[in-house]
Amino acid sequence: MTAERTIEAQIRSASRIEPDKLPRLKLLGDAWADAAAEAFGEFCTSPVEIECLGVSSLVLSKGAPEIGEVAFATVLRSPKWTEIGALLADPAASDIFAEAIFGGVGKGWRGPRPATALDRRLTEKGLSSFAETANAVFAEIAPLDIRPDVFLSSTIAEELDDLLAKDARGFVVMTFGLKLGDMASTLRAAIPEKAFAMHRRKLAVVPERAAPAVDETWAKNIQEGLQLADLQVRALLDERQITLGEVASFAVGQTIVLDATMESLIVVECEEQRLFRGRIGMTRDAYMVRIEEKIDPTEEFIDDILAD
Repeated sequence: MTAERTIEAQIRSASRIEPDKLPRLKLLGDAWADAAAEAFGEFCTSPVEIECLGVSSLVLSKGAPEIGEVAFATVLRSPKWTEIGALLADPAASDIFAEAIFGGVGKGWRGPRPATALDRRLTEKGLSSFAETANAVFAEIAPLDIRPDVFLSSTIAEELDDLLAKDARGFVVMTFGLKLGDMASTLRAAIPEKAFAMHRRKLAVVPERAAPAVDETWAKNIQEGLQLADLQVRALLDERQITLGEVASFAVGQTIVLDATMESLIVVECEEQRLFRGRIGMTRDAYMVRIEEKIDPTEEFIDDILAD
């Protein structure tokens, strides 16, 4: 009996999920929010803003306070797990779905009101649509195959407690914020931990963002534009150091003796950046420089240090 309990405890421990160690869950929540907003557009006249607010874990005990604010719930089932999940919505959800479906803008909202039979039907439609959009989002990482089942709008805590097995009360909860004008509602998707237990490795890795596509036409235009930019190029015959006193005594007609000869390599600069060395010559009546070698910036830097 002790061995059986130990094995059972190990199995339960292996199925526990720590959302903060699985960053990809939040990314999937973001994708789920986007997919749900797009799906709502197919039957809602006004757009509903949906945001994934976070991912956490939850152990649902009998009379849990987390159920206290829930006004509507849709039970979620899947052929991939024997446990049930649930979408849990607060009272404001019915107002948001009614407003969105009938084209309201959500202005001047004074808070939730008692739900009518029509409100419940519209909310059931909204929650079912929300649940179904998860399947495509999670398909490649942790297939869920969610199917909306029973819709609850009263005695929710008691009915969920009856549906949940004693050893199937651990959930990963994704919390979503729904907004339309002045209206705001919170929706929580409670998925059994066991649905993600076998996919920890994938959920722990955040995919690298793909490099943005390069517009070849734009790149070509930039390249051609840069090639037409005006730059100042100059050839330095020679350089030498003299004192400030010698500069002060310069006079018209004075000669400065340089070390360079007609065989010396001179420096070619572009925008004060040394690029090449070349030899000076003449063609007809003009001086010319024939490039002989490229200047290595590292070598040039070392030479300047040694010269000092």
